[in-house]
Amino acid sequence: MKKILLASAAAIGLLFGVSAQAGTTTGNFNVNINLTSNCILVAPTDINIDYTSLVGVTANTGGAFSVTCTGSLPYTFALDQTAVTDAVVGIAYTLTLPAAVAGTGASQGYTITAAAVAGQAGTCATLGGCTNAASGNKQRTLTVTF
Repeated sequence: MKKILLASAAAIGLLFGVSAQAGTTTGNFNVNINLTSNCILVAPTDINIDYTSLVGVTANTGGAFSVTCTGSLPYTFALDQTAVTDAVVGIAYTLTLPAAVAGTGASQGYTITAAAVAGQAGTCATLGGCTNAASGNKQRTLTVTF
């Protein structure tokens, strides 16, 4: 008898639009990100020093480079040598790096400055000038440490 009454009550509820309540539950979860910080170096352009023997530098161009690092990541610059005497033309010069800052996530531009002291004689057996194209010590290396 009880079964018939319960079935009848359920059928009446359906007829009159009475609905059963649906239950809900929630669960939380974390999204874990493991970021590996990094820097990308766009290598410096060649530096050109136009030097007149016994007078000095008439032009000094180049040395532009850029670094893109993870936001807030500190980094520094270093050169393999900052004071060099070219092996072919015998002109001494110094290289100066800019101060580095923390990464921003965007490309940051810098310039390496070259300076040659005036009054150097140099070495050149050709009237009109020489280049250091065959010099074994003209290549420099810039290192970015982060």
